This record gives sequence, C-alpha cells and structure tokens, in this order.
Amino acid sequence: MEDQVFYRIFLIIYIVFYLLVLYVFNIKSFKKKYNRDPRVVTKNDTIMYRLQAYRNVIFICLILNILIYSLFPTFYYLFVPIDYLNIKNLKMVGVAVLIISLLFTRISQMQLKEAWRIGIDSLETKGTLITEGIYKFSRNPIALGMLLGTIGLFMVTPNMITFTIIILVHLIFSIRIFFEEEHLMKLHGNLYDKYRKRTRKWI
Repeated sequence: MEDQVFYRIFLIIYIVFYLLVLYVFNIKSFKKKYNRDPRVVTKNDTIMYRLQAYRNVIFICLILNILIYSLFPTFYYLFVPIDYLNIKNLKMVGVAVLIISLLFTRISQMQLKEAWRIGIDSLETKGTLITEGIYKFSRNPIALGMLLGTIGLFMVTPNMITFTIIILVHLIFSIRIFFEEEHLMKLHGNLYDKYRKRTRKWI
C-alpha cells in the first residue's frame, strides 16, 4: 500500500514538473532570450496542425490516466489494468525511465538553442543545423525522450490506455519527423543529407 502511495504522489509531482519545465518555463525563456515564439504551428499548415491537435488529445489522456490512478484509484479499472505487469521492480524502472526521459528531453531542447521549434517554420529561410551533443547520436532526441516518457508511464501504470498511448505517440512522431526532415532537407540541402546518413533517426 505504501508503494502505491509513493507512485501516486510521484506521478502528480512528475506531470506538474514536466509541464512547467518542458513547456511553460521553456517557452517563456526561449521568447525572452530570442524574442520570438517557438510555437510556429498554424491552421494554414493543415497536417502539422492536425498532428499537434492529436498529440494534445493524447496528452490529455495521459494526464487523465495519472489523475485517475493517483487521485481516484476506485475508477482506475476503467483503464483496463494489465495486472500481471503490476510488479514493483517494473514500476521502479518506470520511475527511473520517466526521470531520465524528462532530463533527456530538456537537454535536447537546450542543445537546439535558437533552432528549437514546436512545428515547422515555413517562413524560415536559413538556420543553424545542430549536429553535436545528443544530436550526434540521434536526429530526433526530443521525440525520443517523449516516447521514452510514455514507456516509463506504462511501466508505472500498465494498462490498455498507456499501452495505446505508446503506439499513438510513436505513430504521430514518425509522421512529424517525416515532414520536419523534409523541411530540413530543403533548408540545409546536402549538409542535412550527410547528417541524416551518418546519424540514426531515433538512436
């Protein structure tokens, strides 16, 4: 019982910290430092706008999963728990994966510097191609970090909702990456092509 209380408290703290660090604080500090908003998805970009909307719905489901698990455990059965995966050691690994994914995603955002965007900036005509640090080993470490986060959440709260979220997040990011890399190819040409050939898509 004490273990369950720990996971419930941890997940509430984690999701609040996640929202503040990766979104609120990050966007605010970016706007202050570079005097522009990194959120460049508009309704004119139909595909990216829809993908962003789908991602937001998935994120709401993720938050609901945490809230139900942590604050209203009586209703947790609605998420169809996978009981045979409800193992203490697996949950502890999940906690570690969640923490690592948060740090990994934040560092990946920081290493992009002024090149960080939420969406595709169709008006961008030049920019810096980041190929060092984490980006030396992965072309899409932010997406990788967020995907790892969904896997960590599944380990802590193994149910059909979190399992489905892993699949959907992977699918949405795969589609986004396709269009983002198409944009980067147009922007950086041969330089990006060489980078793509020597660096893995995920890891």
